[in-house]
Amino acid sequence: MDSIGNIFKITSFGESHGAVVGCIISGFPAGVSIHIEEIQEAVNKRKTNQYEYSSSRHEEDIVEILSGLFEGKTLGTPIAIQIKNKNAQAQDYEELKNIYRPNHADYTTAMKYGHRDYRGGGRSSIRVTAPIVAAGDIARQFLQQLISLQVIVYVNQIGNVQIENKYDYTIFEKKNFEIKNNLNCVDDAIAEKMLLELEKVKQQGDTLGGEITCIIKNCPAGLGEPLFDKFQSIIAKAMFTINTVKSLEFGAGRKSIAMKGSEMNDEFNIINKQIVTKTNHSGGIQGGISNGQDIYFFVGFKPISSIQQVQQTVNDKLQETTIQIAGRHDVCAVPRAVSIVSAYTYLSLADMYFMNLPNVK
Repeated sequence: MDSIGNIFKITSFGESHGAVVGCIISGFPAGVSIHIEEIQEAVNKRKTNQYEYSSSRHEEDIVEILSGLFEGKTLGTPIAIQIKNKNAQAQDYEELKNIYRPNHADYTTAMKYGHRDYRGGGRSSIRVTAPIVAAGDIARQFLQQLISLQVIVYVNQIGNVQIENKYDYTIFEKKNFEIKNNLNCVDDAIAEKMLLELEKVKQQGDTLGGEITCIIKNCPAGLGEPLFDKFQSIIAKAMFTINTVKSLEFGAGRKSIAMKGSEMNDEFNIINKQIVTKTNHSGGIQGGISNGQDIYFFVGFKPISSIQQVQQTVNDKLQETTIQIAGRHDVCAVPRAVSIVSAYTYLSLADMYFMNLPNVK
């Protein structure tokens, strides 16, 4: 199961320390103008080694389009994307090839396949998201040529440090969602506290998780299906394919559990001859279908599993042992996951758009 999407489909290939990582886009129409420099810019935002608490693995991440594009326009044929792995250091993992690292995919992959690529997580590595981010920007360029849709993504929490009242995202519209720090947080004062927490945890040889807010503005009404392919179901499938994602909330999310129906319901009214809702606790989705209001959701990431502390584990000989993981790893990958959440959202939106033609309002 290496593909995602119904009509706009992405098929992924490659491993963390293989020759390349890549993907193939199928179901994309012909004649769409695509700017490769914008794709490269999107991929650059997810690169490692860009701030002090990210992995020091340094990859150029040069995007190569192998097919499906000619003279700057799509051909309607499969679009093949590859990114070469040039800074892989497989020797960092040689001593781990017979050991199951805690909370990694080592043991489960061995049980499923009987043979695994132990170098940097192999197929289960976040490295494989790089070309999918490129595909996501192709989806973005296509959608923004048709509608004024915009996806805004930022970090709202790292560890125990979080912005106040994450559900009221409109507070940050006054700032135009301007990001001035390398943690991709909209609140500079909170970002400073996050940095202090990251430094403390780094000195302990440990890692942190966090949460990302995603807002879809100007999304047309009518996307999504009433049952199995609900808008939130398609988004959820995409988000849960991202490494270390453990939670997802739409709209009022967990807060809605304690609300009354009279508090939760988004009443309708008319402004400038347009149907709008007075509130938006449903997060722009009703009955599994977008209602034309802002769609917003929150993606939670667990801490990176590769920590520098000594841990108890076992090997493939059924012997207990200990492990202390070396190599190049993030203290917290959440800031650079912003680009991944954005790309995967655009991919989901493009697929829903194609699924709903010609009914998009």
